[in-house]
Amino acid sequence: MDITKKGQILLFPPPQLTEYFVLLSPSEEIKKETTKLKKKLYKMIGRETENSKSVAHISLFNTKWEHDKHVLDRVRKSISDQKEFAISINGTDVYDHGTKAKTLYLKVENPKPIQFLYEAFKEEFKIKNGFNPHLTIEKNIPISDFEKIQDNLDVFNYKSEWICDKVTILKKKGNGGYKVVDEILFEKETTAS
Repeated sequence: MDITKKGQILLFPPPQLTEYFVLLSPSEEIKKETTKLKKKLYKMIGRETENSKSVAHISLFNTKWEHDKHVLDRVRKSISDQKEFAISINGTDVYDHGTKAKTLYLKVENPKPIQFLYEAFKEEFKIKNGFNPHLTIEKNIPISDFEKIQDNLDVFNYKSEWICDKVTILKKKGNGGYKVVDEILFEKETTAS
């Protein structure tokens, strides 16, 4: 029997919500290079971290819905006019998470197209967070581990570019991992002849 916080009995059970993750996926070459950077980091700190299996991506947002169709319809509506665009990454930077951890990431040189895309999702998905596009090498590195690499961050510098032609929607699985639900393509950029 389902009961509200105020002790009232519900006639209908609340919907079972599933977590979805919307992201931009780089080229296979960039995924491979990011994996090499992760391995270099693990060698320098002397161990792998809990994020060792994470595949390179640019996070846009997380959301919870009852059915795949609800999410996919809203994503399609949000990006109906979106054209493909170039994303350039160059160099590294660090997010500071107080006194406990830091995140090492690759900087996006041209964040505006990604920020415009994010804005397209904000109203449809009621997103309130700020947004700084980046491609994570490793998140939540404990300070004790980060101190082992902090004087050598230049070894993680990497420069590349890819044409972003789709948005990827992942769905959280029961075991904690994610699976791809769909990849929705952007409009091809046409060139005048």
